[in-house]
Amino acid sequence: MHEQLTLSVTPWQDTTVESLGYAVRSDYVEWFWLPVLGPSATWLLRRIDFGFDQFPGGYVLDVVSTARAIGVAGRNDAGTIFARALTRLNTFGVAHGSGDAYAVRRVLPPVSQRHLSRMPEHLRSAHADWLSQRATADQLRDREHAA
Repeated sequence: MHEQLTLSVTPWQDTTVESLGYAVRSDYVEWFWLPVLGPSATWLLRRIDFGFDQFPGGYVLDVVSTARAIGVAGRNDAGTIFARALTRLNTFGVAHGSGDAYAVRRVLPPVSQRHLSRMPEHLRSAHADWLSQRATADQLRDREHAA
């Protein structure tokens, strides 16, 4: 891959994931997606999402300044941390695209059982607690709507 100075990023619309998932800047993503994506990919994802706040339909991402903003080398050459982070977003279904155009999720689905099984016990336990609390909150909301 040769150095690219910009990427076109657009929000990846997926109503199913958006109805049951977690915003990319949520505590859920920090606790449970970070071990899957890694820190550089998680920071890249969050930076892209911040841009969508200002440009909801998408925008051109400056690779050099974004890479530097997340603390990595300001290049998109194959093998750089930035390029690997972008590849991880693609690999784990958080983004899709290639070259200089990517669609990126703003909401992530719950972490799969396969990924959870690779996490330390304290995170698996915390995830079970998280889902239990969410189920309780959903039940309370449903009761309020039924009343």
